[in-house]
Amino acid sequence: MTQTAQLITPDGKTIKLPPDLYRQVKGLLDTRQRRQTARSRARMKAAIQAGYGMVAGRDSLTAALLAERSKERSREDAKLDWFEN
Repeated sequence: MTQTAQLITPDGKTIKLPPDLYRQVKGLLDTRQRRQTARSRARMKAAIQAGYGMVAGRDSLTAALLAERSKERSREDAKLDWFEN
């Protein structure tokens, strides 16, 4: 039994591919990703080091994210409570 592979596009559409075509697409994507990573590794590392500590001592982005997620969770719980009643 042959399985078809599914390719999900960036906009969320699903394309079914036969196994041989999937292997070709995967090979192209793997090659492209390896090349980009190898070329840009030094630039990426430099950008990370340049930005490291840039917002130290200011408002905590992690705390802000956790607070936002807590508010979102509360809103979702309120919606579920409304549907249950």
